Amino acid sequence: MSEDNKNSDINSPTSKVRGEEDTYVRAKLTEINGAIERLTQMLNRMIEIISTITEVQENTSELTLAVNANTERLDEMMQVIKTIESKTGAPVASTAPTASLADRGAVSTLQSVLDTLETQVREGVIASDLAQKISESAGILEGGGVASSVIVKMQRWTRILRTYGRVDTISPADLSKLRGDIKNWNKEISKMR
Repeated sequence: MSEDNKNSDINSPTSKVRGEEDTYVRAKLTEINGAIERLTQMLNRMIEIISTITEVQENTSELTLAVNANTERLDEMMQVIKTIESKTGAPVASTAPTASLADRGAVSTLQSVLDTLETQVREGVIASDLAQKISESAGILEGGGVASSVIVKMQRWTRILRTYGRVDTISPADLSKLRGDIKNWNKEISKMR
């Protein structure tokens, strides 16, 4: 092939369109990778929060046991006071009941469950956004003549991410596999040049 033919192929409209599509797909894959990084950070934060919640629940259980033991002691003391009252005839002052520590702990636990649920909803939204971006990229690559194996993998990930509901978290194993596949997709695009 002559030098003029090589230059004309590089500058041809088809070559420019393919180059623009490659750039767009790379940008999309970079965007997807960034979303996965943010999702991983959020998942790690959630794991820390769940660990903290577990510790708090264990401490709450211990406190509940201590409160129950103290309640029994108070009941015994009240019996002793009533016995003394009946013998002496003098009334003993009592205090009004207040919200128990167990009640406050239960409210705190419910609040942390709601916070966790809110985090999971946000992660579900991210998974659906990610599925949409991967689907768009697969469509562009398919039109650009990329190997069908890459398109099949991208469509597979789109289906996987769409299985996550609005209250499900994306598993760390899926995140690491997706990250590896994105690297492979980038390699496939590089081979096209």
